[in-house]
Amino acid sequence: MTSLKYSGGLILLAALAACSAGKSPQMEYYRGRNVPAGYVQVVRATETEVEFRIAVRFDVTHRYHLLLDGNEPVAEGWFPTRRLGDSQSYSVTLHLKKDLRLEPGKTYRLCIGSQNPEAVYVHSSTYRCLAEYEFVFEI
Repeated sequence: MTSLKYSGGLILLAALAACSAGKSPQMEYYRGRNVPAGYVQVVRATETEVEFRIAVRFDVTHRYHLLLDGNEPVAEGWFPTRRLGDSQSYSVTLHLKKDLRLEPGKTYRLCIGSQNPEAVYVHSSTYRCLAEYEFVFEI
């Protein structure tokens, strides 16, 4: 019984050490449906933020939006998907994480999902994008 408690304690310590290392979980963001041309537009983009206009209709009021550089999230967060008034789209402005910058000529992906990747990582290392849009950052 003592060795079981000891093993359980070691596993708990290892898990806490992994969480406190400050590194985000390594996820595989697999491609969802590509959004048809015209349904997502980059309204404006700087090195530190990107504003999108999105005409994809979702059945819920909020979705998790990620800006990906390969499989690395450079910006993310929950955003409302409600359209105001007669609008056919909603807007999202993603601000890059501290000390990160978009590189001119590089391809990035907007991934729209249903959960925060950290919640998914508890059960899986694969994150499903419900909708996806690729763009090349130009100054």
